[in-house]
Amino acid sequence: MSTLSERMKQARVEAGLSQAELAKQLGAGQSTIASIENGRNQSSGRLVEIAQVLQVNPAWLASGQAPRKLPTAATSLENVNATDQIVVWENLADLPPDENRAWIDRYDLMCSAGSGIVQWEIRQKRALPFTVDFFKAIGSKPEHCRLANARGNSMEPFLFDRDMIMIDISKTAVRDGNIYAVRFEDETLVKQLFKQAGGALMLHSYNAKYPDRIVPASDETSFQVIGQVIYRSGSGLPGV
Repeated sequence: MSTLSERMKQARVEAGLSQAELAKQLGAGQSTIASIENGRNQSSGRLVEIAQVLQVNPAWLASGQAPRKLPTAATSLENVNATDQIVVWENLADLPPDENRAWIDRYDLMCSAGSGIVQWEIRQKRALPFTVDFFKAIGSKPEHCRLANARGNSMEPFLFDRDMIMIDISKTAVRDGNIYAVRFEDETLVKQLFKQAGGALMLHSYNAKYPDRIVPASDETSFQVIGQVIYRSGSGLPGV
């Protein structure tokens, strides 16, 4: 069985990225990638983000025990090869029963102006299926996860307008450098968070056109961590 470091290097090379290029897309240092590929780091908290950039299944990257690619919805059942790892369907009834499948609903995420209340408005029940192994690999529970569509271009090239993201609402404790959905001054934002001196937080956008924003430690009324972004899916292209 391959090791994490071997799977990581294989996926990176096949994606045509150097260690430095992958690190840049993650907003991390090259040492983060090097420490995984040389075997020093076997439990990086950034495996989900890395898998998203490399377009592989986080569960496969973490353990090698799952399909390399995540199941992807399609619109037709024609010309399906039984050996393909991509599952396609036209209607939910076309899918065979699978105890290892967990369905996640899609929501609109909004903040009520002035009230500080985060609202989840359901848009599609049972929007996408994920394997139970996927959630085990990333340390999340399906009942804590919400799908939503990103808006805007502030996180390009990691996240493009209308990309699908999965938010784990149980993960609100900030880990330096991870990406979160947050409420700030009655806006819903997706940002990379960095801890600052004195308990402040820096909200960082991947897109250099957007300046960093600082949330003082004392600013509890206008700021809230909604949850950590643990998955994204999209075309990988800017919105038009």
